[in-house]
Amino acid sequence: MDANLAGFVALAALILGLFAWLRQDIRALRGEMHGLRDGMNGRIDALRDEMGELRERVARIEGLLEAVFMRRDLTPLPDPPAPEPPGKSEAA
Repeated sequence: MDANLAGFVALAALILGLFAWLRQDIRALRGEMHGLRDGMNGRIDALRDEMGELRERVARIEGLLEAVFMRRDLTPLPDPPAPEPPGKSEAA
């Protein structure tokens, strides 16, 4: 029976060692995931800032286009240039 007891003790030590190794591996994985999450959050924040700038630029362009179209609607078109007489040459 001493052999059985020694086998159980060895198995228990092996199981405890495996669990300790798993816990250490899980801690390392959590650390890596935390680092990745922080990196992704930084990238997302940078993209949000860039999108905010682009929204401002688009709004500015839309305002300028509206002003151009409103101005074009309010101001009459200039008269086309008068045609040149048929006998006049460009070399002269």
